[in-house]
Amino acid sequence: MKILITGAAGCLGRRLIQSLNVGNETQVFATDIRPQADIKLDDSNHITYKALDICQPDFYQWVEQIKPDVIVHLASILQISKAMPREKAYEIDVVATRKLVELAAKIDCQKFIITTSGASFGYWPENTGWLSEEHPKKGNPDYFYSAHKAEIEAIMAEAKVRYPALKQVILRPGTILGPDFDGPIVNLFQQKIITGVAGYPGPFVFIWSEDVVAYVKEAMFTGVEGDYNLAGDGSVSMAQIARTLNKPYLPLPAWLIEGALSILKPLGVTQYGPEQVKFVKYRPVLANDKIKKTFSHQPTYTSQQALEQFLALQKDV
Repeated sequence: MKILITGAAGCLGRRLIQSLNVGNETQVFATDIRPQADIKLDDSNHITYKALDICQPDFYQWVEQIKPDVIVHLASILQISKAMPREKAYEIDVVATRKLVELAAKIDCQKFIITTSGASFGYWPENTGWLSEEHPKKGNPDYFYSAHKAEIEAIMAEAKVRYPALKQVILRPGTILGPDFDGPIVNLFQQKIITGVAGYPGPFVFIWSEDVVAYVKEAMFTGVEGDYNLAGDGSVSMAQIARTLNKPYLPLPAWLIEGALSILKPLGVTQYGPEQVKFVKYRPVLANDKIKKTFSHQPTYTSQQALEQFLALQKDV
């Protein structure tokens, strides 16, 4: 069996590759735009690494040449910047995913595994209670990550109809925490005061990184198919996060936060605008019933335990 892993130099990709222990009958092809020096590879693991840009033709030529049986698509952009504008992020996230799915069908790939995000549900007033996999995926246009993930979900839904022979596994994690994981959530933890929106708990669902890796591996080597939310049991509110951090919690009226951010962002004081308020008010809370019933692996930690374990590994929060 031949397995292709994209985004191999990312946090999740590195953990996945480090955990693989395949035999002679399996060959793994790993790729990322970053050089191999960013990844520790054991030659005995039958892993071939190639630094390629997923947006360039030579990447697709390489994929067509190796003809993988399973594709694990982890390449994704978490944050945009001057060096990574939204247009480029869209090319990597959405355009490249569509091209790779189409190529997978063309070369008779057997299974396509992809990680999306709970952000694909979007941040909307109707996000009440626990959201199952059937809840509509309608990302927010003003938040690139949410919009891109929702469009990727639509691409996969379309591919399911167009290419019925191509098996799919969509893993939709909540906020991933784990060793060496970084992102916007860490910025929240580092604040001296945890600010929330009055009247809205802003619950998070956390999933441990090693659990995500375990689910990807199970999807790679078993016949499981379908789309699955990934989250530990339970949720953690903004107030609970503050208590866990031993920091004060300050809930402010939504209108006050929106007004302040509408002034501070144009001045360059913060990168966040008033649209950030809905990310607390209407945060999607992922139900994990389906994956617990279908996969052999079970979440190692609850959401609260994942937070505590992550904080135990940090020195600057």
